[in-house]
Amino acid sequence: MSWTYTNNPSLSRRDALRLAVGDTIEDDPRLSDEEVEHYLGLYPDSLNLAAADAADAIAARYSSMAVSYVGDLDNSPHLKAEYYLKLARQLRSREAVEEEEATESIAASPGCSSQALQRGALFKRGTCL
Repeated sequence: MSWTYTNNPSLSRRDALRLAVGDTIEDDPRLSDEEVEHYLGLYPDSLNLAAADAADAIAARYSSMAVSYVGDLDNSPHLKAEYYLKLARQLRSREAVEEEEATESIAASPGCSSQALQRGALFKRGTCL
């Protein structure tokens, strides 16, 4: 299992995903490089969705540990699993907002309103609004 983090998320999608899920400490790895590449391959156009799936996988690991865990409750696998599930929901929500904003930005071009885009028949006849 290989693990690398070069602290360069603007140039490396692997580093960007690791940063998104908090997997940046070599002594406490959450995902192998191969697992990171798997999630990036599932969503080549969406780092948020790739990171959300990765967070779900990390949560699943901690959930399986929680059954037999005895020790410090503040550092329990159960709490870590809850954290990663919440992070996955936040990343998916962020993706939905970004998609919505991208869709709205098409209609927000200078000189075009969403109402004007729905009145193509008027423009075909040469009628002004």
